[in-house]
Parts: sequence; structure tokens; C-alpha cells
Amino acid sequence: MQNRQQAAVILGWSGVIPFVVLVCCAWFGAPDWLFNLLRGYALLILAFMCGSLWDGALARPADPPLPMIISNVLVLAALPALLLPLAWALLLMAALFAIHGFAEWRWAHTLQAGWYRRLRFALSVSVVSLLVLASAIRLSSS
Repeated sequence: MQNRQQAAVILGWSGVIPFVVLVCCAWFGAPDWLFNLLRGYALLILAFMCGSLWDGALARPADPPLPMIISNVLVLAALPALLLPLAWALLLMAALFAIHGFAEWRWAHTLQAGWYRRLRFALSVSVVSLLVLASAIRLSSS
């Protein structure tokens, strides 16, 4: 159990590192391709995280499948981020991560250990904050 907890913490925060690095690069004047990389990475991570809603729904077969539907809607809602201007795409991704965090808390938190809920909350707040900061940087540079 302890090894899984350590792995979750290390992997979770390691997944935030690209957000931090890309936002730091953006702070010092990044080319468009770097912002595009951030947008793509955010979309991939959101799609990956949406699996937690499926996990929560499958663990409670008597409940309606709403978390699974929300999971799919979040990923589909992220697709326009590929076409939007970068600043707005990053804001959209921040909003979708926030919605996912709420949905995960709403439908999956009772199945998760306390340490994992705290970790997920901290990771979600970090990612949302970094995406909002990247959007602000992008808006101020254009």
C-alpha cells in the first residue's frame, strides 16, 4: 500500500512538471508552438483523468451512469480547444479541469482514500492555476 501511495504522489506531481515548465517558458516569452504543446498536453491529461469518473461509476453499478457520461462530455468539450485562439483554449482547459475536479469529488471521492483525495485536489488546483496563468501570459503578450 505504501508503495502505491508513494507512486501516486510521485507520478501525480510529475504530471504537473510539464505544466510548470511550459508556463515558466511562456513567462519568459515563448513561441506559439510551446503554447500549442501546453494545450495538447492539457487535453491529454484531462482525457486520462476522466477515467477516474468511469472508475467511480463502475464501482457502484446500482447508481446511474451519469459520471461516465460527464467524463465523455468533458473530453468532447475539450476538442474546441484545438481550434480556439491559444489564450482562450487554455482558459477552456482550466475550466474543464475544474469541472472534472468537482465531478470527481461528487462521484468518486467516497471510493478514494483521504490522502488520494487531498492529492487530487492539490493537483487539480495546481493545474487550473497554471493554465489560467498561461492564458493571462498569452493575453498580455498579444
